[in-house]
Amino acid sequence: MEDAMDAVKEAVAGEADTAKVAVNLSASRDKKGGKGLFPRVPTGSPSADRYEPIVLSSTASLYTFTIIHPNPKTGLQPYALIYADFAEDTRVFGRLELAPDERPSIGMQLRVVCREDAGDPDTHYCFEPLRGNDQ
Repeated sequence: MEDAMDAVKEAVAGEADTAKVAVNLSASRDKKGGKGLFPRVPTGSPSADRYEPIVLSSTASLYTFTIIHPNPKTGLQPYALIYADFAEDTRVFGRLELAPDERPSIGMQLRVVCREDAGDPDTHYCFEPLRGNDQ
């Protein structure tokens, strides 16, 4: 069991060292109501005809959050899970990565990022605070 926990700690530590790039997520918009939906509705879905594909903007606003406190035995630090609102009337769930001294606040501006080596950004994304030089 300790070997499994050590592997998780190493993987999480490795993620922090990997460079991240800003990404735009793929979503869908309801043709009638205009509301966005993430993730994008697959083309093979029975309801695919109701939606059109869209690409979300690169920034969002923090709608709400919760802080997860892992069991102390894991050695993992607390982290934030959030809902973020995009200008395209789409709300997206994800993880917010913060520096140890940062705290989330409702309404803060965020950007979507993905580790450079993560593959598909629509499944390997996270959020981070938008800083002055990120705009």
